[in-house]
Amino acid sequence: MNAQQFTLLRSFFGLTPPVALSFPSHCSINLINSFFVNDILLNPHFQQYPPSIQYQQRFWKWAIENLEELARKQESEACQICGKGVPLQGPPAYSFVTHFWCMPEQSSELLTSPNEDAVDVSHQHTATLLESRTMIESGTTGLRTWLASFVLAQHLILNPDLVASKRVLELGSGIGFLGIIIASLQQLQETSTSPSPSLWLTDVNDEVLARCRDNMNLSCNLSSRHQNIGYMKLDWSESLEENSPISSFINDKINPEVILGADIVFDPSLIPGLVRTIKISLQPSNCSATFKTMIIALTLRNEETMRSFLSHVRAESMRSEELLIVFETTPFFETVERDISCENVKLFRIITAT
Repeated sequence: MNAQQFTLLRSFFGLTPPVALSFPSHCSINLINSFFVNDILLNPHFQQYPPSIQYQQRFWKWAIENLEELARKQESEACQICGKGVPLQGPPAYSFVTHFWCMPEQSSELLTSPNEDAVDVSHQHTATLLESRTMIESGTTGLRTWLASFVLAQHLILNPDLVASKRVLELGSGIGFLGIIIASLQQLQETSTSPSPSLWLTDVNDEVLARCRDNMNLSCNLSSRHQNIGYMKLDWSESLEENSPISSFINDKINPEVILGADIVFDPSLIPGLVRTIKISLQPSNCSATFKTMIIALTLRNEETMRSFLSHVRAESMRSEELLIVFETTPFFETVERDISCENVKLFRIITAT
């Protein structure tokens, strides 16, 4: 398919609002209609992991209106998409969302003109999640994927050695988007001679952690074939307790080489526990002298909250270094924070002070 059609395919699976979509009007009406039917409507992935009924209704309404307008312009008979009733129901609670991405060496084709060049879809990987369509549900924001996760994911895709063959711990994993990307990169980079990688995903909310496990195990995701993924309920506040069991579990059982977190600094009251958990995670293990590092992506919503976090990091004898973000956009189509750009996200590397 051509690049403009692929962009529309990604937009559909990423739940991009129709008002933000671009109709591939340079194609013939028969080609466009065939694309809608064969590549979207009858797509096996769509059949198994469909967007919400409400989104489908809005999308197909937009598609049909544009097809009819194009038919009028081309003085052709109006086309109809296969009769598929999409009834209006109540507000959607959940929907499957699919994000497309590829390794750096295969991404150059997406930077070319969408009107002329073809996209080899076989080079594309996907991350599919069942997620809430509301920003807050069951008292948590963890049932959605946020922009900082997309930025950190793209940083890892451009630098896969950061997680390849590593023992990785993610703090505040949410419903598993970043986990899917990490597990996929670990498998794509794995060789017969490389150390076996591992990944631990954590969250304080039982419902969120259960959804995370379910999404990681969706058969369409590469993460479902990863052999060494662990899940743990982790309450950062427990790290402030004397003789906390968190320390022995993280250092003895997980012994992470890389600690990751995205958009986990939003509540000032959680900062002391989070920073202490980071410090524990960076401590050298008794059985290993491996250098440990954390990479954290923070969305700048409140400057005072970010300053407080960095101040607590220094107070716990750790050093932070802001990392350069070398891209302006990510391949992941954002549906929650559309008005926030990557410029609002900061990447930091945190290590123990020497």
